[in-house]
Amino acid sequence: MPRPREDELVVSGLRLVGVTEGGVETNLRVPELGVMFDIGMCPPKALGFDRLLISHGHADHLGGIHYYLSQRGMRKQKVPTIAAPKALAPQLEQMLELWSAVEGFDYRYDLRPAGPGDRVELGRGLTAIAVPTVHRVPSLAWVIERRVNKLLPAFQGKPNQEIRAAKERGETITESTDVPLLCVSGDTTIDAFLASPLMRQVKVLVHECTSWSDTRGVEDTRAYGHTHVDEIIEHAERFEGEALVLVHRSLRHTKAFAEQVVRERFPASVRDKVFVFGN
Repeated sequence: MPRPREDELVVSGLRLVGVTEGGVETNLRVPELGVMFDIGMCPPKALGFDRLLISHGHADHLGGIHYYLSQRGMRKQKVPTIAAPKALAPQLEQMLELWSAVEGFDYRYDLRPAGPGDRVELGRGLTAIAVPTVHRVPSLAWVIERRVNKLLPAFQGKPNQEIRAAKERGETITESTDVPLLCVSGDTTIDAFLASPLMRQVKVLVHECTSWSDTRGVEDTRAYGHTHVDEIIEHAERFEGEALVLVHRSLRHTKAFAEQVVRERFPASVRDKVFVFGN
């Protein structure tokens, strides 16, 4: 099977690049944040990212990790930070140890096992927050928060000269706040979205939507730990952010068909902020 063509989408100032094809491959990269999610295969541009967040251990989401580490090692690139579900970490380390032995050199990486609610500092003011999801194996969604400094209300609207003078006097003129920018769900049923206010409030939510028709109904889709479009439609108005990006489409459904479903079946109140990703 040839590797799927990559897609690209710009929403809310973030560029999403990669492949998210159900059962085949997921590798989603966000250049503005310097972060990528899952590594079902290892496309060349994935090697330029040194922060990798793993949702779960299925091969279409993790199968490229040994090649990623091997190539980065050969190129003497920076040791990457890899965050993964805590329950997956021991098996992942065993697998990488075997691959390392096969190749005859050490893999260098910084593994950060995470459980629900854990925070992984990524640098550049970014933090990844692990959100529990519901799949057939241990799994997590990842929320990316950015810490930003904002002027205190007392200084908002004041002339720059007055603000500079206050700063020179040693007064506190700003406060820090954490802004949830992005969530990538990984493979999950709709239950994670319903249970997590954070997932519903992020600016950009990248949520799996594997099934798009009655070919595989809601209950069958849930049994495999995935989400059906009927469930997304039912609950879409609970999303409070700016962009809802639907990924991980099964090979049974074309992008054109999925976009038609969005146009014809999603509530008018949210339709303009729903996007289908993946060629």
